[in-house]
Amino acid sequence: MKLVIIGGGPAGSEAALMARKIDRTAEIYLIEKQEYPQYSPCGLPYALAKDIENFDDLIIFPKEFYEKQGIKIILNQEVKKIDTSEKIVVLSNNEIINFDSLILSTGSKPTKVEIEGINKKGVFSIKNLNETKELSEYIKHSKKAFVVGFGIIALESAYALKKRGLDVTIVARKARPMRQNLDQDMGDIVIEYLKQKGINLILEKEISKIEGNEKVTNVLIENDLYPADIVLIATGVCPNIDLAIEAGIEVGRGILTNDKLQTSVKNIYACGDCASIKDFFTGKQIVSNLGTNAVRQAKIAAINALGGDEIFNPVINATITEIFDLKIGAFGLTEDQLMESKIEYAKAKYKGKSRAEYYPGAKDIFVKLITNIEGKVLSVQIIGEEGVFARTLAIAFAIQKGMNVYELSKSENCYCPPLSPTIDPLQICAELVIKRLKK
Repeated sequence: MKLVIIGGGPAGSEAALMARKIDRTAEIYLIEKQEYPQYSPCGLPYALAKDIENFDDLIIFPKEFYEKQGIKIILNQEVKKIDTSEKIVVLSNNEIINFDSLILSTGSKPTKVEIEGINKKGVFSIKNLNETKELSEYIKHSKKAFVVGFGIIALESAYALKKRGLDVTIVARKARPMRQNLDQDMGDIVIEYLKQKGINLILEKEISKIEGNEKVTNVLIENDLYPADIVLIATGVCPNIDLAIEAGIEVGRGILTNDKLQTSVKNIYACGDCASIKDFFTGKQIVSNLGTNAVRQAKIAAINALGGDEIFNPVINATITEIFDLKIGAFGLTEDQLMESKIEYAKAKYKGKSRAEYYPGAKDIFVKLITNIEGKVLSVQIIGEEGVFARTLAIAFAIQKGMNVYELSKSENCYCPPLSPTIDPLQICAELVIKRLKK
């Protein structure tokens, strides 16, 4: 058995290691276009902020580790062609490698943004290790930064730049942060927090021009000119599917896969940011863009590429982030998405405490739940400086196992004054939803 994996990021590297665990004799090739083997892209904003001391700490395993596992790792080479009928891949140096099974883990790339002057020195994105290293050096000679976008990477990047001492402004077309995850009422909590931390916000507007000779000196927003040294583009990512399209593999927004992560071509699988998988709430095909789901997909793809028969279950896409001290956890459908789908729903929002109310240091925690009229939980949104991760994780497990809002309201929880209140904010919020359902 000869397995070739295209893309050595979190998904591809995990697939290679999983394949080696289950088959000690298979030939395994891992091809990566960058000079580094697997590293954590999710850690880039925090390395930029200097929360992580060294960028190289993000590298999970060195090249030698894979070689010791008997994995043939090829770096600095891009696959330029897949011939599905001949079962070969052609590298950028024209080397040809044949395969019995192939896994596509080609990841994602930043979405294209059309701004005049976008190619000037001082314009960056946070997508790969080398560019983020360059940005980290560029910060040392900069004072003002503009972040374009209002999603997770934009928020984490704004935090990193502010922590490095820059004057930071977020420019966004919409007035709602993380709009794929949060409703406006929850987003307003994030907006107020950003203002308290000294992040400038220019919302419902766009940068029309980046000025400067060779490097950024100003940005033009409508008719207003602002001095700037750095423009960071963080408007999201899209799947890297060009190679699949050229090979005749079916795609939607990502590479289409079945519940075994097999593509439209037999013996070719896809995993990670490039793969289209089923959503738990809608049953539709989506692209996850989460590291957790990327490595979970990778394991299933590896097993099945080597002859297994494992199922990859639909994803709820449980998301968590931290900006300064604020934690945001969310998954499910926003009110906009529910209205667009014409789904009738009930909702409640509750402001509670992360610990017993009388205990010193208790922090505000905001919980929002949305259900359909039968009580199935469709959305969870939690914001606070403490206790967000554990609650998001716990309710994510519960929802995946089919718990409805009635069961959630009666669920047992643990209690200790320094850690939690006697009745959890999630339970109280569930009770509020039930009241609305009974009206």
